[in-house]
Amino acid sequence: MPVDAVERFGEVAGQGICGGDGAGAGAEGCYGSSMGDDWRVRIALVDLPRELTDDDQVYARGYPASPQEIAAAAAVHAEMESYRQALIPELGSRLGDQVAVGSSSTDIFLYAPSAGSADEAAQVAREVLARHDVSAPVRTEFWSLRDQEWRDAADEPSYDPVAEQQALHEARQERERQASVTLGRPAWEVWVELPSHDDVVNLAEHLAAQGWRVRPHRRHLIVGADCEDDAKSLARELSGDGRADADTAFPVRRVDIYASWTDGGAFSGSGH
Repeated sequence: MPVDAVERFGEVAGQGICGGDGAGAGAEGCYGSSMGDDWRVRIALVDLPRELTDDDQVYARGYPASPQEIAAAAAVHAEMESYRQALIPELGSRLGDQVAVGSSSTDIFLYAPSAGSADEAAQVAREVLARHDVSAPVRTEFWSLRDQEWRDAADEPSYDPVAEQQALHEARQERERQASVTLGRPAWEVWVELPSHDDVVNLAEHLAAQGWRVRPHRRHLIVGADCEDDAKSLARELSGDGRADADTAFPVRRVDIYASWTDGGAFSGSGH
């Protein structure tokens, strides 16, 4: 799981995630999973001022916390702990392995791999709350890659995480293309190993005629591409059958186009 995904988790009961919501990345014993976590259900157990739910806020002011404030904070934490002990085990058993159950000081989170799973988790949450006679708002949220924050799904009912991810990918490809053209250097390279130098020359001429930037060597050819998509598309074309693992057979790598040219040789061709 990427670090940013770990950072989006709260403290998952029994599974090793540490810290409150949005905390725990890199901490010892933190949870790691391949499960998607683009959606979650937030169960807001209580809505109280932060100074009553955050110990640091109680004690880190310009004057000592009063006995009443300390007592109020302790009561809030005791109430939250009571809720968690009652609700989390049942939620975990009802939801199964596909949904991770976590919590912060005032909320319980149900992390789901899809919008449909989140809707089902929200329904289970309402049933469990009713069973324990707990009144708490339940809302579905999604992680916005664009904004890098959790958003309320009710505010954007037509949200499509796949479309957003694709749009961000396309924008990155366009930035790479523009940088490659501006600097005159390809942002990506495809390495092609060949049996002989004659094969290198022949393929280099063929690709250069198609507009690819090529740099021939004795037994291999380096082909420059302006973006990741172009590089992987060429690798698939070279594989002859469009295999998904073409970039393994023909290694594709990103290069630092802002670094000085040090490997002895320049690309020929008009660019692709």
